[in-house]
Amino acid sequence: MNLTMLAIAFQSVMGPVESSAIDHSLELMGKGMLGIFIVMILIYVLIVSLEKFTGGKKEKK
Repeated sequence: MNLTMLAIAFQSVMGPVESSAIDHSLELMGKGMLGIFIVMILIYVLIVSLEKFTGGKKEKK
């Protein structure tokens, strides 16, 4: 989809929208989603390493 057509689609709803504003918002959204993904990976690594170093839950026989 062309960004110019996307800007025309939003013109009637929000007033005139420049395609540079759409480019900037998509770039900002991508950075935010990448940040969320990185934090999720760090939390996962922290949980796995804590389970490894603390021994996890051991069952008694």
